[in-house]
Amino acid sequence: MSRAAVGTPEVTEEDDGRVCVRLGDVVLAEYVVEPPTPAGDSPKPYLHPLRTTAGEVVTAVRPHDHTWHNGLQFTMAHLSGENFWGGRTYVRGRGYTPLDNNGTIGHVRWESIDDAGGHCELRHELVWRTAAGRRWLTEHRTLHFGDVSPRGGHWTLTWSSRLRNTSGHELRWGSPVTEGRDTAGYGGLFWRGPRSFVGGTVRTSDGKSAADAMGHRAPWLAFTGQHDESLRSSTLLFADSPENAAHPTAWYVRNEPFPVVSFAATYHRPWLLEPGEELTLTHHVVVIDGAPDAAGLARHAARVLRRQDTD
Repeated sequence: MSRAAVGTPEVTEEDDGRVCVRLGDVVLAEYVVEPPTPAGDSPKPYLHPLRTTAGEVVTAVRPHDHTWHNGLQFTMAHLSGENFWGGRTYVRGRGYTPLDNNGTIGHVRWESIDDAGGHCELRHELVWRTAAGRRWLTEHRTLHFGDVSPRGGHWTLTWSSRLRNTSGHELRWGSPVTEGRDTAGYGGLFWRGPRSFVGGTVRTSDGKSAADAMGHRAPWLAFTGQHDESLRSSTLLFADSPENAAHPTAWYVRNEPFPVVSFAATYHRPWLLEPGEELTLTHHVVVIDGAPDAAGLARHAARVLRRQDTD
């Protein structure tokens, strides 16, 4: 059963290494920093479960169809031949192929863990290592949990990743589309929804539905699904920061046969990151109770982006 949240958010560190963001008796988010993920699934930190202020779970973990789809996570499927996504790699002319190229994204150290002023913030350093153990990227990640309104039934996660190329050579950021596969340009911040969200409603800022949103560029995209048991609806609104390269982002999105959304900046063409060069990407995810109409979604997006401008 769902539970109503009250109070202000706070952070707790669990004995098993998870970091939880709590609002009253509801755990809004659990950050699994060092998961026991099999090597072939490209281990990396992820958020799961994410919950609405009413306590509804809006993520899935280790689904049987793609066991590397874990909650909300930041990763890449094609990085100069390495696979940080998990599973097999799409190879032009061969299709999905098992290769010895599954890298890892690992926690190095915490920089800060704070909860004050009605919000929570986690900052830490990570390292991206190839399957052979070479350090290719250093990442400084900030997860900001704010804009919390139990009365309004919403809260916002802002995920910011600053990545520096430490490999000593150029890195090519791509996707299965850039390698020759149609309609599979995933990579970046990626969400896997619960099984009950299959067939959910997709809407973009300019009115595209699920059938037309794949690969489409838009400042924001929303996914609404219905929960089993409670029969309630919940919505996630994904908003791209105007400061990001290639804004507005392209989207990778499906509501059949499983619910997924990815900020897919390299959907159509690859990026090149030179040795020592840095790349910063900032994305917002608004977790909403209910199913807002188009005007309501636009108000949520505008509020989040206004807050970014004043931070």
